[in-house]
Amino acid sequence: MGHHVATFWYLGTDDPAAPIRSGRPSDPGFARRLLSRLFPTVTVVSLGAFPLNRSASAGPGEIYVGSFPGLTVVQTLVDSPVLPSATDATWLRLVEAPTVLLFSHDPDTGVSGFARWESGRLARSFAAADDRIVEDEGMPLPFELPYWAGEFPLADAGDNPLALPFSPSSLLHAAHRAWLGFDLEPGGLDVPVHGFATDGRREVRQHTPPVGPALHVVGMPGRAELHAANRREAGSGDRDDNPSSPYVDDDYERAQFTRAVARASSSRAAGTARRVATLVGDGVRDAAARVARRFSNRR
Repeated sequence: MGHHVATFWYLGTDDPAAPIRSGRPSDPGFARRLLSRLFPTVTVVSLGAFPLNRSASAGPGEIYVGSFPGLTVVQTLVDSPVLPSATDATWLRLVEAPTVLLFSHDPDTGVSGFARWESGRLARSFAAADDRIVEDEGMPLPFELPYWAGEFPLADAGDNPLALPFSPSSLLHAAHRAWLGFDLEPGGLDVPVHGFATDGRREVRQHTPPVGPALHVVGMPGRAELHAANRREAGSGDRDDNPSSPYVDDDYERAQFTRAVARASSSRAAGTARRVATLVGDGVRDAAARVARRFSNRR
């Protein structure tokens, strides 16, 4: 059947690059809520935060999500050939946005494709390999014209009569620049995302946010276990006098942990107050009994 990497962009802004250039971090809470809708019966685990343009593409059982004001990006592996017009409606309705973009690439077949939906209607889609067109829906857009005119010919077309006058992967990047205002290049604009695994693997959390290629780890100790081991090595054993969290590099998990610590602290404080009140009460009762005995003896 085939599979390919698909990157969806949900746009609610005329300048998609602006919220990314502002330096605002991706919202991990929104990503978690999105995944709870996509995978309601699966426990997803974090793969960390990293720039989409400098990471390995999402692999099997993985999904990357970046969320900013007016812009959401989702990258995942789709189990189907590259055919943009046949994209499942689940992906098109995942985020409420007037414009949805799709960029797809299958390294096994060499097919690249892109598509644009406006208010749920397919406006343009194209998919092809170097020597065959898979899909061509809608009129070519202005940014495509130099490619169709042969201004960017294939470097190794040779005498192949079926060769297109351009590389489909190059046209995909041109669509990216035209629609988003930037391209996904290692030296280009960093697009922060949070990576998640949906295949039941155990999670490994570094103590510093990962940089460079995304980490794809399977069959290793979970981050909670690594954290427990670190605490034992530090001599803290199983005590919780100084609670900490293995999720310190995840904003969403850190917030959850902070709230849990606050609740625990409040509970401990209440327990301490009850114990003090009990001790004070016992002390007052003992003192009253002693006074009563002394008064009785004097009589």
